[in-house]
Amino acid sequence: MKLRVKLLLLLGLLPLAWGGPALAEDVYSPRTLELARQLQCPVCGGQSVADSNSELARQMRDIIEQKVQAGETDQQIRDYFVSRYGPSILASPPKSGFTSTLWWVPVLAIAGGGVILALFLRERTHAPLPGAPTHSTDISDEELEQVAREALGVDSQREVQAT
Repeated sequence: MKLRVKLLLLLGLLPLAWGGPALAEDVYSPRTLELARQLQCPVCGGQSVADSNSELARQMRDIIEQKVQAGETDQQIRDYFVSRYGPSILASPPKSGFTSTLWWVPVLAIAGGGVILALFLRERTHAPLPGAPTHSTDISDEELEQVAREALGVDSQREVQAT
């Protein structure tokens, strides 16, 4: 008789062992889980309240579910958690004020660097080669003759006297 009771008890508990504990998706409404995904777990780095297995995350999911059942809006529920934990509780912080600056600084830095690089390359490609004359090379015929005489060592004074 005792063996039958143990066997029936074991067979009755077997489905529980296979099914395991109830998943969060089974306990909470889809809206609760969506809101929980929008909040960061304060004790688990990088995990949302929906994904975390911590006790605090479970309590937060319970609070969200209660507020959903009470008819509060999504914004009211998010504001409730922001008032207790600060804006860092949000998985996607608002892009306004100081956080807006944090979003735009890298974009502006990259754009500014690109402008500086473009100006540098433009100046570099248009700069004369080292040693090249920086003035105009258009000279008159008279100046060219003068340079030729000086190069050949002909004294212009002697020519003038010869004529």
